[in-house]
Amino acid sequence: MHKNISYLFAFFGFFMLGCGVVAVDLAGEQAMTALITGAVGGLIGLTAGHFLNRGKRWGFVLGAIEAGLLTLVLGWRSATYFSRLLGLIQQPLATENTETAGMAFLLTTAMLVIALLTFTVSVMFAKQVLSETK
Repeated sequence: MHKNISYLFAFFGFFMLGCGVVAVDLAGEQAMTALITGAVGGLIGLTAGHFLNRGKRWGFVLGAIEAGLLTLVLGWRSATYFSRLLGLIQQPLATENTETAGMAFLLTTAMLVIALLTFTVSVMFAKQVLSETK
C-alpha cells in the first residue's frame, strides 16, 4: 500500500507545481503566493513520494503533515478569495479585477480539494502504511 500512497504524493506534488505555474501564467505578478505555495508544496510532495516509495516511514509522515497543513492554509486562502470576489461582483465595471480574483479563487479551491483528498487518503491508510515501512 505504501507504493500507492507514494504515487499519490507524487501526483499531489506535480499538481501543486502545475497550479503554481498556471496561476502565474493567468494572473501574472499578483499570483506570487500561489507560485510559492505550489512550488514549495510540490517539491515537498515529490520528496515525500520518493522516499515513501523507498520504504521510508518519515516520507509518509512528511506527506501527510504537508497535506494537512496545506488543507488548512488553502481553505483560509480560498475563503479570503471568495469574500474578495463577492465584494468585487457588487461593484460596477470591475471586470479585469473580477476575472483575476475569480481565477485565483478557482485555482486555490482546486488546490484545496486535492490537498483535502490527499490528506483524507493518507489518514485512511495510515495504519497500513506505517506497518509496512520502517
